[in-house]
Amino acid sequence: MLAFFAALLAAAPSPPPVSAAPEPAAPLASAAEAATGVLEAALPWWEKITVTVDDKGTQQSCRYETSDAGSAACDKAMAESISPGGKGTQGIFKKVTFERRFSPGGQLDAGKLQPGDMLLGRQVMFLTIDAKGAIASCKVVATAGDAPPDYGCEEARKEQFRAEASAGGTARQAFMTVLAYGHTESIA
Repeated sequence: MLAFFAALLAAAPSPPPVSAAPEPAAPLASAAEAATGVLEAALPWWEKITVTVDDKGTQQSCRYETSDAGSAACDKAMAESISPGGKGTQGIFKKVTFERRFSPGGQLDAGKLQPGDMLLGRQVMFLTIDAKGAIASCKVVATAGDAPPDYGCEEARKEQFRAEASAGGTARQAFMTVLAYGHTESIA
């Protein structure tokens, strides 16, 4: 299931901007970057998909969120493609979240979770991004949890970051932390 969330997040289209919506649209960075699928390389960011499943195994909600643009419901195709799994304990809802956290420079994101969240898997990659915005190198430097996410260097190399017009064309360094975590909620 984690492999599915990794593929889903990597291929997640940004929702289109909605002018009079009660919640902000959720593009990856800016409208121009969302249209081209280009990721920001100079600033920290995160994005995540959270799915809520009831005790009968029925998906109740699917949210796509980004650090800079808020959250929106998953589009219909994304929500319908998620197989929530089997039945659970009566009156218990499960939430599963898949998240990517990007940290430019040498400062690693701590990967902390909110109280009550249970780590399913974590993988930390060290990236170098060339002046054209491509991943020049990638190395997994840490893993944790019983089910490390299947989003790794191969998937990261498919990403395109904003090209930098820096003197000398030096590569940028960054960390990408990929997390999968969940928690349960009792419904009275």
